[in-house]
Amino acid sequence: MPEHIGTGGPLRPTRRAVALGLAALTVAGCGDRAERPRPGTAPAGKRGKVSAAADGSSGARVLQVVAHPDDDLYFLNPDLQQSIDANDQLVTVYLISGEADGRNKAPGSTTAPKADRAAYAGARRQGLRQAYSLMATGRTDARWELKADKLPDGTLIETDTLAGHPGLQLVFLGLLQHSSHGGGRSRGLVDLWADPAMVTSTHVTTGSPVRDPHRVTRASLTDALVHLLEQYRPTLVRTMDPDPDMQVHDKKHRLHHDAHGYSDHPDHTAAALFTHAALARYRSRGAGRSYLVTAYRGYYNERWPDNLPRQVVRGKADVLNAYGGNPGSCGFAAGCGDYDVGRDRSFGTGWLQRTSPRHPAAGPRTRPAPDGRLTAFAVLGGQAAMWQETGRGSGTWTAPRLLGGDGLLPGLTAELTEDGRWQLFAERIAALGRTRPDNRREIVTAGQTRKGGPFGAWSSLGNPETDPDHGRRVGGPVTVRTADGTTCLFVRTWAKGVAVRRHTDAGWDGWTDLGGAEVQEGLSAVADREGRVHLFGSAHDTVHHWAQQRPGGDFTLVPTGLPAPADPPTALARPDGTILLAFREAGSARPLVHTLPAGGGTWRPERVGLDARGYGMLTLHPARGGGVLLAARNNNGSTSLATIGTRKAPRWSTVAGRAVGNVCLTGAAGARPVLVRLGPDATLHSETVAG
Repeated sequence: MPEHIGTGGPLRPTRRAVALGLAALTVAGCGDRAERPRPGTAPAGKRGKVSAAADGSSGARVLQVVAHPDDDLYFLNPDLQQSIDANDQLVTVYLISGEADGRNKAPGSTTAPKADRAAYAGARRQGLRQAYSLMATGRTDARWELKADKLPDGTLIETDTLAGHPGLQLVFLGLLQHSSHGGGRSRGLVDLWADPAMVTSTHVTTGSPVRDPHRVTRASLTDALVHLLEQYRPTLVRTMDPDPDMQVHDKKHRLHHDAHGYSDHPDHTAAALFTHAALARYRSRGAGRSYLVTAYRGYYNERWPDNLPRQVVRGKADVLNAYGGNPGSCGFAAGCGDYDVGRDRSFGTGWLQRTSPRHPAAGPRTRPAPDGRLTAFAVLGGQAAMWQETGRGSGTWTAPRLLGGDGLLPGLTAELTEDGRWQLFAERIAALGRTRPDNRREIVTAGQTRKGGPFGAWSSLGNPETDPDHGRRVGGPVTVRTADGTTCLFVRTWAKGVAVRRHTDAGWDGWTDLGGAEVQEGLSAVADREGRVHLFGSAHDTVHHWAQQRPGGDFTLVPTGLPAPADPPTALARPDGTILLAFREAGSARPLVHTLPAGGGTWRPERVGLDARGYGMLTLHPARGGGVLLAARNNNGSTSLATIGTRKAPRWSTVAGRAVGNVCLTGAAGARPVLVRLGPDATLHSETVAG
């Protein structure tokens, strides 16, 4: 029989969104059913109850794979809270036991606790149950069912299910964080990835239904993840960053939580690499085709400006306080949380105030085809996928057509050639080996062989970095096509700068490093009416701008004087020759819009006056009547829209439905714009919007 954890009264049969500040903004004009409020959209403390029978009713199946207990709370939230509010089937897999040195010290305690690794690991699991209980039910003491599940090789793992809610589970694989305590070098998840001969063990934790340790190898851990993928068949996989930024540590950038030379914990990286290796095996078995992947940066967050609205930060802190718990508050033998994390101590890490997807521009690329039908492209199940409207302006779409390119990372870009052929560009995992030379990434392209015809084979455009370890840090491609047929392809480099490669009638030239600046991942490029290309990237304290002084010329870094951005920028070239640039303000996440006059000059701030909603890149699209439609992700994952640049003051309106990655605004000239997004159910969704 499963064990039961919980000290409160009967569990409320609800996934009621908690009064955390992760709450959504009020939805205007929603098409949801009238009989109950959409989860997470009502004001804090007044949300409707959702019955346990609604578990998984969203159609999304989300599988999260992280290294340590609390990685999900720091780095995947607030997306995690949104999944709970929306009744996704949600399973979080923790690879490492997280026993550390076994000392669970409560803040303010004057007595050093005795080291007990089994108890500390068990207390962290209890803290996770408290945190997920709070997110799902509004209380920390909800009851859980704990049981030991057997993997195909006989290894036992712990699976915790929120009582009455089979759609919410925590899975603990329980690997030792340090396989050598005492003598010899400590070896962990990083070594397991790199050494096929290494054997480690699971860790028996206090209070777990798993009572015996089991051996673990690189192969068996990969097998375990493949088994979980086949068991849960997710539509969305969330994991950590497999290729974190390299980081110089000096007097200006002192070593803090991150590892020497890198911007993240090596266990986070290894967990992501194991996840991608399992996904590759999963695909090779023909099982997984319709799923999305989102990777999240970790300790990187402390190096860049805060990008979450105040109320979202408060909500994350409340969840982490529940995870931290208090001694003696839960009746669990191992302890009642990771005590050092509670009492708002998470604010000091720099991770709480920001969330950073590894591929911030990922999302559908959508525009009208030569026949007028909207056509969308995205990465689905590691391949490029193509959707088309069944008829011009129909608003209904064909099933996704897979175009190959196995191993593509989230985010691609699509261009139309002069003769109406689609050309796609993406980043691909070229090799996922255990050693640095065998772990490679490359930029690839594929195009239609004729207008409306099939796509040819994917070919490599290489990588601006010759060192494979540097090459892993390269970002996804951003392209712009000019009136003379030139295609400029930009990528962020390992040094956080930008490299460009151009295609003309003579073919592709070599990679050129533009130098001169350090930016976040997430670039935006446009061509002005004169045919000059402009590239923008968000730095620590301003937005950098590279521009051609003449069409086809070299790129020059042009000072902007723009304020500090929180997230990557979005640019729009307007028919009058001006360029509009939108980004979120550092710290507040408030949308800021600036205009560059035709021919250059000084950036002019626009009076937008919109309040902060959500986080992430903004989207721009011409609106009817000469204005510009701006789209922003909300705190609950839906999308708010406002028309700027008209005589009327901008006002938000909201379109229901969550998006994975960035949304796209598109449509034929003079027609009402169409909002296109990929949902957590791995389905393409579109809505015609006012504008």
